[in-house]
Amino acid sequence: MSAVLLITLMMALIFAQILGRYVFNFSIAWSEEMATFAQVWLVMLGAGIAMRRGQHVGIDMMILYFPMWAQRLVKVAAFALVVWFLGVVIVGSTGLIAIGYIVKSTALQVPMAAVYYALPIGMSYFLLEFAIATLPQIFGSQSSDTEAAT
Repeated sequence: MSAVLLITLMMALIFAQILGRYVFNFSIAWSEEMATFAQVWLVMLGAGIAMRRGQHVGIDMMILYFPMWAQRLVKVAAFALVVWFLGVVIVGSTGLIAIGYIVKSTALQVPMAAVYYALPIGMSYFLLEFAIATLPQIFGSQSSDTEAAT
């Protein structure tokens, strides 16, 4: 629902900007900035939504030929690597947010922290969805379609 609201906001702001420029010969200074901020939030939250729906690209052709214990080992390693990376991004974004309270946006004059919060919130949501999708594969039952076929 939040993604629908954000993309609707983006479209309305850009449409108003185009209408203002080319029909009324008047530019809305803050609309482009607000649309950009909405896009940043959309991308960060959209990563988690795509994870929930299984829409991220994954290449597992070779892994499917491994025995089950090796598949789980690769999944555990991949899970640990992703958790580490997202942890670095989430923790590292706190410095950016601290600076964002000082810096204000050009047109809207809001603290940039409002935009920078998209990074830890979006990546935390992505981490949650990634864990929900991956942990059952790692700790699930021993039987699977690949094991049944062998």
